[in-house]
Amino acid sequence: MVKQIVIILFFMPLFLFSQEESRVIDKGLVRFQGTIGMGKLLNLNETNIFLTGNLEYYIQSLISARGDVYYFLKNDENSLKQNHQLFSGASYHIKTNNNFDPYIGFQPGMALTQSFNSPRKGNESVQQFSSSTSYSPLISGVVGFNYYASKWFHLFVDGRIVQGRHLSNFNAVSLNEVRISFGLGFNFNVLKKKGKN
Repeated sequence: MVKQIVIILFFMPLFLFSQEESRVIDKGLVRFQGTIGMGKLLNLNETNIFLTGNLEYYIQSLISARGDVYYFLKNDENSLKQNHQLFSGASYHIKTNNNFDPYIGFQPGMALTQSFNSPRKGNESVQQFSSSTSYSPLISGVVGFNYYASKWFHLFVDGRIVQGRHLSNFNAVSLNEVRISFGLGFNFNVLKKKGKN
């Protein structure tokens, strides 16, 4: 929590004093990014690490279509062997007069999941068996912001809550999770703007 407050305070001057000279956020904007994200499972005391990427197209200056992919890299306690996820949905962007772009969105998704028969605790040596791999439906809410520093790149902070359940031939595992990711992304506009008179 302290880290999040420090990050917000660090970037606040960028948003408060940003220039209005050229607004990047407009219909036709395409943005994409890749980073490492982390999540905290809500029903288990476990942290997941993902390689994540997304692609977003602004249908209008306030509405965008977005797709996200999460490649599962690590889990602290090893209750999940696989947890790769794919989301697709829309975001609503709150209008500002500068290049600060807060948004909120909703995305249904699908997870390719596989669990172990029981989580490993600490350094215990327990023989584990993997469940069968299955597809699990997910729903997700996303909130965050982009700051377009130029017409080619942006900074982003993205928070997400995921809800779902892995149903296996062993015990069911909750996939309910809170995630955060941040970093540098790239963007360009695919629609040509009319020249100024």
